[in-house]
Amino acid sequence: MGDSLAPPSSDESSGMGRSLVSLALSIHLFCVAVVLAANCPNFRRSALQNRLVALFAPYTQFFYFDPDFTPYYYTLGRPIDDDTWLVIDLYPSAEKPVDQQTPVATLRLPDTEGRFGLRRRQAMQLARWLALHADPEVENEDLTSEIARAAGSYGMRKAQAERAVVRCVRRMSQPFDLATLNPGFPPDRPTDPAYDLTVYEADVWRDEDGEVQVLRRATRAEVAPRQPSSPQ
Repeated sequence: MGDSLAPPSSDESSGMGRSLVSLALSIHLFCVAVVLAANCPNFRRSALQNRLVALFAPYTQFFYFDPDFTPYYYTLGRPIDDDTWLVIDLYPSAEKPVDQQTPVATLRLPDTEGRFGLRRRQAMQLARWLALHADPEVENEDLTSEIARAAGSYGMRKAQAERAVVRCVRRMSQPFDLATLNPGFPPDRPTDPAYDLTVYEADVWRDEDGEVQVLRRATRAEVAPRQPSSPQ
């Protein structure tokens, strides 16, 4: 009876201590491995990785082990790989055309404040999807209209406006050989507005029933030229 209540020996205590240290080290290395693997530049995160990274975030971000999902993807030089964003011009009246009004605000998604964060990544992905499905080769008017409606509605709520013009802008990349640049494209300023191309534009407004409507604007390339009237 007395032997069963005896304190553990020093060998047992040291063995238990080593086990606890090994367990803590294994958990630590597992957390670090998960967040680093989730930021590998060769593939995107899976749903499981997203859940694990969010679960371990209080620990890994405290020790700066989580790079906050800033991978550098290899680019194939396609237009879809170029930087893309949404610009929302907001107007006070839904009844008047925009050329008869002064914008009350202009929003850019993602905004230029800060380079990281979930909201920024979501806005970048949304702009890329809009640009992709606005391409005439894979055009999906249902999807582009819904994205434009959501972006315009968000801007109108934020600025208390009744009309918006949503534009999807893509910044073209400079060619490898700068000597091939067309006139008007400065070789020393890759972020010059000359490189910005509007790939989608739509009017968004709130009708008399409070419903948000959207109508895509046709570009010059999409508008058929006027045909001369035939002589009578």
